[in-house]
Amino acid sequence: MTFLFQASLPQVRARLVEVFSSIQGEGVLVGHRQIFVRTYGCNLRCTYCDSPETLKESGAPRFCRVEQVPGTGQFLPVPNPVDADTLTGLLQQYLSEPHHSVSVTGGEPLLQARFLAAWLPAVRAMGLRTFLETNGLLPEHLQRVIDWIDVVSMDFKAPSAIGMDLESVRERHRRFLEIARTTSVYVKMVVTPGTTDMEVDAAIDLIASVDAAIPLILQPVTPFGHERIPVPPARLIALQARANRQLKEVRVIPQTHKVMHLL
Repeated sequence: MTFLFQASLPQVRARLVEVFSSIQGEGVLVGHRQIFVRTYGCNLRCTYCDSPETLKESGAPRFCRVEQVPGTGQFLPVPNPVDADTLTGLLQQYLSEPHHSVSVTGGEPLLQARFLAAWLPAVRAMGLRTFLETNGLLPEHLQRVIDWIDVVSMDFKAPSAIGMDLESVRERHRRFLEIARTTSVYVKMVVTPGTTDMEVDAAIDLIASVDAAIPLILQPVTPFGHERIPVPPARLIALQARANRQLKEVRVIPQTHKVMHLL
């Protein structure tokens, strides 16, 4: 593997879990080819978390794994923390093929806002769009990087899945969404068998109060970890109908990359 480096980036560093090229399996960009940068660390412990490697209690991994050939599962270890120049070089190896954007995901990538503010301009300089997947609870961190983000995928976290009270979650999400709407944004809500009508109504009301045209993606939980039971089909149809009464665009989209056995 050949790394190409730029020498002008500030030498800030981030702890990463993995870097790879694959197909986006969630949300409004489902099916698009992206480069994924998965950061380490999260401020939540969701019952349905499908990236437990970002939450190791023993601390960040010593190495970030980098897939050498997309779809092969063959990885090269790169020492953590990774500086901005090195990460830019890692991305460049994939650019022999067209990509829609770079997906910055986690964990919670906005915990690395200082690093992102320094590094994301280099992504734009490579002609790539930037896609941020976030839990939507760190509005001050988003403010630091919003000028470099093209698409925000904001999770609305059901309090029943994260152990927080509804009012606290709703107010943080509102402030976050007000900032995010200055670029392209949609809201994604993972629906579990325990998700209540009140929680879904809170997401609907939040979006409607900011802009009813912001898309809402209802994502049925993929059985994993503490969530082993799928959501009944009739429940998904009922929740979409409920949201459609106030919002202009509501879709039900599962995690399609799980079906295709992709990263």
